[in-house]
Amino acid sequence: MKRFSFKLSGRIFQRVPRLKGKSLFIQTLLGFSVASLMVLGLFTLLLSWGISSSVKGWNESVNASIRRDTRDLLENLYRTKGLLTTVDIEHAVAPLINPNIYLYVEDALGNLLYLYRQGEQIRPGSDPGQGKNFLRRHGNTVTLETLDIQGKIVARFAAGTFGFNASESNARFLSTLTQTLWIGLGISLGISLGIAYGFSRILARQGRIVAQGLIAIKAGKRDVTFPADLVEELHTIAQTAQQLQERLTREEDLRKQWTADIAHDLRTPLSSLRGQLEGIIDGVLPVSNERLSHLYHEVLRLQQLVQDLAELSRIEAPEFKPQYHTIHCESLFSELLSRFDIPARERGFTLTGKWDLPSFEGDEKLLLRALSNLVHNALLYGTPGLLQLFFTKEKEGISISVCNQGTIAEEHIPYLFQRSYRADAARRTEGSGLGLAIVKAVAQAHGGTVEFKNTPQGTSVFTLYLHKKNTESP
Repeated sequence: MKRFSFKLSGRIFQRVPRLKGKSLFIQTLLGFSVASLMVLGLFTLLLSWGISSSVKGWNESVNASIRRDTRDLLENLYRTKGLLTTVDIEHAVAPLINPNIYLYVEDALGNLLYLYRQGEQIRPGSDPGQGKNFLRRHGNTVTLETLDIQGKIVARFAAGTFGFNASESNARFLSTLTQTLWIGLGISLGISLGIAYGFSRILARQGRIVAQGLIAIKAGKRDVTFPADLVEELHTIAQTAQQLQERLTREEDLRKQWTADIAHDLRTPLSSLRGQLEGIIDGVLPVSNERLSHLYHEVLRLQQLVQDLAELSRIEAPEFKPQYHTIHCESLFSELLSRFDIPARERGFTLTGKWDLPSFEGDEKLLLRALSNLVHNALLYGTPGLLQLFFTKEKEGISISVCNQGTIAEEHIPYLFQRSYRADAARRTEGSGLGLAIVKAVAQAHGGTVEFKNTPQGTSVFTLYLHKKNTESP
């Protein structure tokens, strides 16, 4: 325990040792124990200070009362008798005398008149030095006061108590109080440690359950569950682990599906290429322009798949940054129109564009790729008719929408932007199944999102939302 951390929160000051490599049970138990000791220690100090202050206040109050009463008695005695004698003083102070006080009286010349201390009266003639010895022995606590009547010093006296503990009953009371205090502290400490031990075991058990669950998830298990009665912090960790487990499960399932789809997409052209090339090599199949064209078509399909995979990996890489510059809406739409106008007309589509802003900031190559994928999909799977692009200025940025006739079945919508997901109709056409995944990656690279919806008018709408901070000109 070489290092300590200090944390001040409100009026609470905590000093807790850092124990690296120790179990949660030991750290929690030690933390509770230290906190309990600090609280009990502070309580003991406060209680001791309170008792000490009370005793001190009692001593001051009693001493002041005794001195005041003694002065009044001696003054009344002198006024009555005209002088002070040992016998008169003895009779006058008798009501005040008890074994717990002292009383010393001397005349104006310093001769002892009366001395009482520790339950014993010392007469002046028995031992003349007793008075001076008493004053020397108790010089730190005994103070002589002057009795002055009408400007004449009549006598000097000292009166008071030797302290709260001088009384046997008071001393017994303090002793009993001290014993009770230590017994109470011991019991309180034992109860505190017992509670700390029980709570630490509960916390350690819950922490162990969460740790074992995390280890199981790391080891590949995907059916790990956590109790619902965990403490708040561990419950948060458990919920996060549960969500991570579900996400890992989805991603693993998606990866398996993606691998299977990619293998399927690769297997078909590769098998076709291999079979035809083997037939040509064996002389079974003649070499013709039609056959070479078919082989070339399969090669292009493989090339497109590889390019889509490479592009998606590049955009999704953590270090990838879009190249921002000013994009004019009219210019971007013209580029799309030059690419798709002829195939659109051949399939019965009319491609149009509308915009309410002249330009915005973005990566033109990426956005052209994403919009090309959306337009291409619309031509392949949409209903012939109007195919519209809208560039709209939004409160939080801009949106680019591609709208075409025809809808997509609701069961396919949640999976549209997953890698290699292809609906039944899409599986009968060429493609890698990565087009919409690339669209999503492009939108996210611009700090935005992509959404799809079917409208009540029977149209499909894909919309890219690009964030304001990434699309405004500096």
